[in-house]
Amino acid sequence: MPAYVHLRNLGPAERVKAWVSQYEAAHADIFETYYSGYGHRSGREAAAALVPDLAPGVVERESRVFKALNAAAEDFVARGLMRAEQSLDVVLMVGTGHSDAWVKIIHGTPVLFVALEMLPDPERDALLVLHELIHVVHVRALLPLLVTQPALEDHVGMRVWLEGLAVAATRQLRPGHPDIAYLFVPDRRWVQECQAALPTLAATLVPNLTRADAAIAYSLCGVTDEHPWPSRAGYWVGDQVVHELLAAGHDLPSLISWGPDRVAQAFRESRILSPYPS
Repeated sequence: MPAYVHLRNLGPAERVKAWVSQYEAAHADIFETYYSGYGHRSGREAAAALVPDLAPGVVERESRVFKALNAAAEDFVARGLMRAEQSLDVVLMVGTGHSDAWVKIIHGTPVLFVALEMLPDPERDALLVLHELIHVVHVRALLPLLVTQPALEDHVGMRVWLEGLAVAATRQLRPGHPDIAYLFVPDRRWVQECQAALPTLAATLVPNLTRADAAIAYSLCGVTDEHPWPSRAGYWVGDQVVHELLAAGHDLPSLISWGPDRVAQAFRESRILSPYPS
């Protein structure tokens, strides 16, 4: 973070140039990953302009995230989601304001990236960091499968399962928040819209549960207004299925190890999707 904070000492024009020549150059591998799908180079000038206002609070945000990371690691060990000697690979950065947190497999290791400029709300951000760290341990458990079945990264059923498990696990590890907080939506209207769209959601999800299709997976879990259901509606569906399994006595360590066939079966047999044929 020092290379970023240093930018506030520069004038506006010099700062834009130094964003690339100093800040990005000091972390070239990180920004190569970032611009491959999570940020846009076109946002550099606007991001550089924000440095004087944002830099003083970046260190505090960094401290908050570290605290959330340490708390999550302790909980994961206590719940059997990771071993005490294992570590979590995390990159904290300031980007161009397009993505808040994501997990990317780097050289066979799932790595969490957190963009601090997108984390102004301590309560929400702690839940977000936990949600994404659950993805890290989940993907880590699936690595042997991903080696032999790389298409699983675009697997429709597994994508919805990953998001649903992260939502349900965050709720279990950090109880007491409104449901919409775990789903990262502003109000319950989104949930009601998901419920109303369930027949069309199911008509897309159920027949494609075992299919590797990045476009379908994104339509269910990405941010898009091109479909007759709300953006990221797959989070809600997946959460409903995982919540049902947890209530039936399954635990998180066992669920994160489930492969695509068992996941597809769980979706088809769930109360929410069983009425809809495949």
